[in-house]
Amino acid sequence: MFQVPNPLFDLAGIMCGQFGIPFWKFFLATLIGKAIIKTHIQTVFIISVCNNQLLDCIENELIWVLGSLFPGFDSYLPTLTEKLHAVKEKYLAAPHPVPSNVKEKWDFSFASIWNTIVWLMLMNFFVKIVNATAQDHLKKQQDKQLAKKVSASRH
Repeated sequence: MFQVPNPLFDLAGIMCGQFGIPFWKFFLATLIGKAIIKTHIQTVFIISVCNNQLLDCIENELIWVLGSLFPGFDSYLPTLTEKLHAVKEKYLAAPHPVPSNVKEKWDFSFASIWNTIVWLMLMNFFVKIVNATAQDHLKKQQDKQLAKKVSASRH
């Protein structure tokens, strides 16, 4: 099944590592969340979206529920239904081919800003890992040297 990258999940994993959450606790929670809960939700969503009969049935039930719960809403339902059908048709229509000579513009969308923030956080995390590893290695070397000096001074 197609997996959409989720930077928030990656950040959650990074933060769990940063705060010392045990691996197996994180792994089991991830396994339950992704393999059991998320997969079933995605499956039901894809089946309901791709099945036109089921989608029409859900639409009719939704119209009936909204019409019966909100009496003044009846007059807006046909307009709302037409707009939803227009969006659905636009979504299902084939995309227009893009000419190859068109240059892409630099866009400052929310997605590009968010991706930049995520990359900066990942680079910072990487630098911290390298720094912590180097400090740990240096501390081990210093402890060995100190142990040699202490043992040499006792003799």
